[in-house]
Amino acid sequence: MARPQLVLHIGTHKTGTSALQGVFEAQRDRLRGQGVCYPITARAPWPDLPKHCSVYQAAASGDAAQQAAEWRVLLDEFEASQAHTLLISEEGLSEPDPSVSRFFAARAADFDITVVCFLRRQDLYVESLFNQFVRESARREARPLLSFLRAPATRARLDYHTLLERWAALPARIHAIDFDADAVRQAGIVRVFERASGMDLGGVQAPRTNASCDMRLALVLNHLHRQREACEMEPLLRAGRALSQSGWPLQRHLLGSQERARLRNDLSPSNRRLAADFGIEWEWPPLPGEAPLATEAPDTAYLLALAAALSRQ
Repeated sequence: MARPQLVLHIGTHKTGTSALQGVFEAQRDRLRGQGVCYPITARAPWPDLPKHCSVYQAAASGDAAQQAAEWRVLLDEFEASQAHTLLISEEGLSEPDPSVSRFFAARAADFDITVVCFLRRQDLYVESLFNQFVRESARREARPLLSFLRAPATRARLDYHTLLERWAALPARIHAIDFDADAVRQAGIVRVFERASGMDLGGVQAPRTNASCDMRLALVLNHLHRQREACEMEPLLRAGRALSQSGWPLQRHLLGSQERARLRNDLSPSNRRLAADFGIEWEWPPLPGEAPLATEAPDTAYLLALAAALSRQ
């Protein structure tokens, strides 16, 4: 008799995770018809999000009682579903914390484990992560961009080989996917996940969710957080969207060519192992028109235009 399957979609952040999780939630009944259980997500600490926040919270807690309770809930639902595959999705599972993968180690005796992980080239990833963290009310990232990049916790996130090696050791079968590859852009993230997991999500298109804001707006938010200025996020984000629709083309990058080259060099040993063991090899073409140095200060002209857009709301 075939062993049950445990499929873990671990992120990473800013690789279409929210959109894909929305599809899992919407297609729960369809998945159940295929013998796939996507457990209920409406649980603390974030019951309004269609992902398994409670799983990550338990995994990262290091609390044996909390972890045992979480597994009881998951396994009770899985057994009641009579499914053969348990699907869990949470981008927090890609955090560089060994306790997260250890949470699943005991299940390797009972399940065949597959890990699906979408990755972005590290310079693009750190920019998008900075953009995300300045917008999150719980984080309100206040460190300047280069301080954020050079922080040990951020650098640990960028060591993809160590991350995937930790999961492979469960043991687990690893599907590492370049999120920005042409194949993903052409097929769409849902179809690529279907190929990796063997599931049928009905060929739906994942709606775009949690889109990054203009990097100039990210710098404004970052500066406000650093000055400990209280700000309402949504009016600022609305003003930023209004600017992007009225003659301010979206700025996506801040690192600068020198910092980008330095990061490539620093990560080359890890990335060589990533290519050899997990099949992902990055190309690092120069970004057209990029300045040599990183941009960390808000753009004055943009700031004035943002203020004007706010006044029109």
